[in-house]
This record gives sequence, structure tokens and C-alpha cells, in this order.
Amino acid sequence: MALPLDSHAAAGLPTYEVHELSEGDPPLELGLRYRTTDYGAAVEYAFEYLNQRDPRREGEVSALEITKVNAGGKRESVWQYSHTQQATAGVDLVGRWGFDVTRRWHTPAALPRPRLTARR
Repeated sequence: MALPLDSHAAAGLPTYEVHELSEGDPPLELGLRYRTTDYGAAVEYAFEYLNQRDPRREGEVSALEITKVNAGGKRESVWQYSHTQQATAGVDLVGRWGFDVTRRWHTPAALPRPRLTARR
């Protein structure tokens, strides 16, 4: 049975908030967009929000942030999206991971079998 958000705070469980921000120095909070008790649901909402408001990632949504709020009111940023950082991310994936992580990987057709040697 799901508990209301107030019950989660009373039980010491965290909640997750999705906030929209306008990038700048300092960033401007544009408002709370979603609140839930499930981190996965917060991330899913953030991506749905991006896909609806800025499907081509042209900067219509400047930034999003998921904040974890503990029962005591302590706030911690646990996920962030930034349009400007996304646009300049150009990371060499092969250099970083040693293979192209965007392509499907297949195992070799035949796995080599180790040779067993007799003990003497």
C-alpha cells in the first residue's frame, strides 16, 4: 500500500522533487514540477518532461534537477540535466571505456577452451 508523501516524511523516508531551473549565475528556480517517493519515477518524469517540452534539446528547458529531501528537511541534489553542459559534452567514448558503448556487443563465435594439463 502506498503512503501519502506526508507519511513518508513522518516515517523518515525520503521524497524526490523535480525542479526546473534557468541556467545563469546564480541559477533561477522556475518551480517544482513533480514530487514522488520513488527515485526511478522522478527520473522517468524528468525525461518525459524534457521530451515533451524540448524534444530536440534546443534549450527550451535550460536545466532540471532532482532533489532528495530527507525527513529532517536536508536537501541533496541527486540528478541534474543542463542544456549548456549537454551541448558541450563531446566525450570520446572509445577513449574513455575502450570500446564503443553505443553499439551492441557480441560475444566471440566460439569461446576458447582452456587446455587441461595432466599433473605429475
